[in-house]
Amino acid sequence: MNRFSKFQFISCLTLLLSLLTGCMRGGGYRKDREFYEDAQGGYYQDRDDSSPKSEALERLKGPKKKVLLLAFWNDTPIGDEGLGSFVASELKREFSIGGKILFPEDALVNTVTKDFVDGDRVQVSQLVREGRKYGVSAVILGRISKIQFRQTREEVGILRSAESSVVADLEMKVFDVATGREVGTYPRSAAASNSTRIMIDEDAMTSKAAREELAKEALYLAAQKLIPDAVLALEKMEWQGRIAKIAGSKVYINAGKASGILAGDILKVLSTGEDIIDPVTKVFLGHSEGFLKGTLEVSDFIGTDSAMATIHTGGNFQEGDVVRLY
Repeated sequence: MNRFSKFQFISCLTLLLSLLTGCMRGGGYRKDREFYEDAQGGYYQDRDDSSPKSEALERLKGPKKKVLLLAFWNDTPIGDEGLGSFVASELKREFSIGGKILFPEDALVNTVTKDFVDGDRVQVSQLVREGRKYGVSAVILGRISKIQFRQTREEVGILRSAESSVVADLEMKVFDVATGREVGTYPRSAAASNSTRIMIDEDAMTSKAAREELAKEALYLAAQKLIPDAVLALEKMEWQGRIAKIAGSKVYINAGKASGILAGDILKVLSTGEDIIDPVTKVFLGHSEGFLKGTLEVSDFIGTDSAMATIHTGGNFQEGDVVRLY
């Protein structure tokens, strides 16, 4: 074989290997891309509704609790705040699939965890006020505390095996709006990896887009582990709504059919209570229980999630008063 023929042979071989590599890499990454493609149906179309997560959601009985879920704070040098919104969106979607929890519209866009954190301390009084503004029972917020990448690859050969992996750590906190107390802090971690074959000096797996895609997979897996924790925390809270409007003998509350309220339900009405502030340190200590004013009976529904009630016992009700199942 002359020199020119050898050159042609090597060129053809290199081209063939490049085509094969592209196919291999495309196949390797296709699984990850499909992982994110269907935003409506979730990551996996063959999800098992009998999973521990689904069973945990089924334990939430009675009216659906309204929850304010804040975008997580990305406290890492990797990526941007978009990853924190991604985590919150996935948690919100998984909860919505269970049908046991309601979320205020657009709350995720308008509020983020970082707005309520000073140093390593949560500004609880501000957080609780935000929760009351949206009329929710609980506020869930969190932090991405670590995103760590690793890559290994073979040192010999034109076509080399390479593996990228990432570990992501999440920390979630759940606060009871009625009492102003922290119900629990839940740290969870997960790892994701991707293997493929690359050409010499190929940099596709270390690109910003590839690293962020892999980070999202790890964050998704860590978020899945938080679902039972959040459900357990919500189980500890009593459902509550509030009086939205009073018109003569008719009382309208901010919960109805969508929340799982039934005609004939008896609701007890309590005053809003008060914030307890330490007079010396000025630190918010919690929220006191309001006093019982009387009861209401649900008689009809209006809109998608509000109800009309008539006075059953007591009186002197005011807009903003708390209502709970009797």
